[in-house]
Amino acid sequence: MTTAPTAKPFLAKLAARAPSLRLYSGLLLFTYVFMHFCNHAFGLISPEAMERADFFLTTPWKYPPFEQLLMLAIILHFLLATGRLVRRRSLRLKPKEWLQIVLGLLIPVLLFQHILGTRVAEIAWQVDPFYERVLVDLAVFSPRIGILQAIGLIVVWTHGCIGIHYWLAVKPFYPRYRAVLGGLAVAVPTLALAGYTAAASTVLQRAATGGTPYLAHIINEAGRTAQSFAFYSRMSEYFLIITLLLAISPFALRPLRLILDRVRRAHTLQLPNGKTVRVAPGATALEALREAKVPIASVCGGRGRCTTCRLHCRSGLTDLPGPNPVESAALRSINAPEDWRLACQIRPTANLAITPLLPANATASDGRRPGGLTGSERQVVVIFTDLRDSTKLGETKMPYDVLFILNQFFAEMTEALRATGGHYAQFTGDGLMALYGLEDRNIRRAIENAMRGAAEMLARIDKLNDHLKSELPFDLRIGLGIHIGDAIVGEMGPPQREQISAIGDSINTTARLESKCKEHGVPLIISRDIITRGKLHIPEGTKIHREALRGKDREVEYYALTTLPTISSHTEKTAAKGTTASQKAQ
Repeated sequence: MTTAPTAKPFLAKLAARAPSLRLYSGLLLFTYVFMHFCNHAFGLISPEAMERADFFLTTPWKYPPFEQLLMLAIILHFLLATGRLVRRRSLRLKPKEWLQIVLGLLIPVLLFQHILGTRVAEIAWQVDPFYERVLVDLAVFSPRIGILQAIGLIVVWTHGCIGIHYWLAVKPFYPRYRAVLGGLAVAVPTLALAGYTAAASTVLQRAATGGTPYLAHIINEAGRTAQSFAFYSRMSEYFLIITLLLAISPFALRPLRLILDRVRRAHTLQLPNGKTVRVAPGATALEALREAKVPIASVCGGRGRCTTCRLHCRSGLTDLPGPNPVESAALRSINAPEDWRLACQIRPTANLAITPLLPANATASDGRRPGGLTGSERQVVVIFTDLRDSTKLGETKMPYDVLFILNQFFAEMTEALRATGGHYAQFTGDGLMALYGLEDRNIRRAIENAMRGAAEMLARIDKLNDHLKSELPFDLRIGLGIHIGDAIVGEMGPPQREQISAIGDSINTTARLESKCKEHGVPLIISRDIITRGKLHIPEGTKIHREALRGKDREVEYYALTTLPTISSHTEKTAAKGTTASQKAQ
């Protein structure tokens, strides 16, 4: 009675982990294939060299723990891959995806005879599968099967390389090493086939020279008997039927799924242009969009790794099941807002209004862009920092000396931001703009972190004055303008040189506030909104200034301060935790 309730959660967890299990089992199999190919390459020397290399490259895989792990990987990888194919509601795939699927289904058909004649014969009949005996079988007795094995090598390697490509396509380093990896992808099978061909030619020459005595010696040395050969012939027929059935089974099961889908109610995806896309029951949003011929990016082929199929869910989000582990990890990696999901992972259970967030030609690097920072309107805390008397500094120091001092200044300021969870947005000659609240939407905590950032900047200026005392004609001073408001935050700048920044009225207001530092002769100009919303404490009787800043009609209230406001003691602990979490995220 207890097994039924526990089976469903177990299967659900297994399904959620299927992409990872498919990847790891595939990598294990690819490692085995790579070592096997390296072994084949020694055939360029001689069959005996292949045998000696076999002890180091493939024999270790015959030890029970490794062999059992390899068999488990084969079964698991095939079941998960074919299960994914059966589960697809749409077969509108990219040519590369189709190629990988077809090659994967052909592998058992092409290689079962090789496995029967080597490892199965060794276990069942103690037939020694040393390389010269296998080469005699493939080159002398059954050249047709030998050709199939050569084709099988290419099929296995190509299937694995496509899978490796999809896995690495989302990695930042991949574009730099793609040419090298592509060269290896061609060189390894070329050497393996060359070694296989050279060793087969050697065996053919030995058979031509030695004749029947040579072949009889090889058969006796291997321990091959009439019974073992009969077993091989009989099982070959059975396994041919079995592997063919396995290859076509996903396509045979799909019609059953389609019949069931017709009975169940379908849901729709509402696109921004008003177009409605039907979603077959159990289908992913990516499959539905592809079936409807709606262009959408998917660099990783729908495996939940690249995030290029990211969607903004305008409505219906609450009806969606929560993200599975694969989707959760991908969304966390780009700091995505709660209303973002991946089209390749969600299976809508109700009508959903969506907006694709990246163009259909998005690349893997586009998929690595932070989520919540792509052209979104949000409240941020802004700090403008300006170095005082920089013109005077240029008059008294050589250009290279000024550049050295400015670089030191910017290094200290950006380090102050890093230590307090701020984001360096842009610099303007002798000043910079910083943003707080990009990764944490708690505005109170963003204000508190900004106050700590301002304090850190002022402290680092004092330390920099001590460090550069012999280089400076006068002490460096800075002015800080701090304000809060709505802004458009996103990647801005020329192509290939974009950086996260912000634009909006609040940004302009903060810049104007900072310019008031000179007028009031203070290091800090802080808007009343910051003091009020952050519940900050300033000295009693501090005058509040109210005026329309340059270029603006609306009046702004602000304080001109010589010291930073203090943070309420009951929020110190919470803010400190927020800062620590932000630093870890960076």
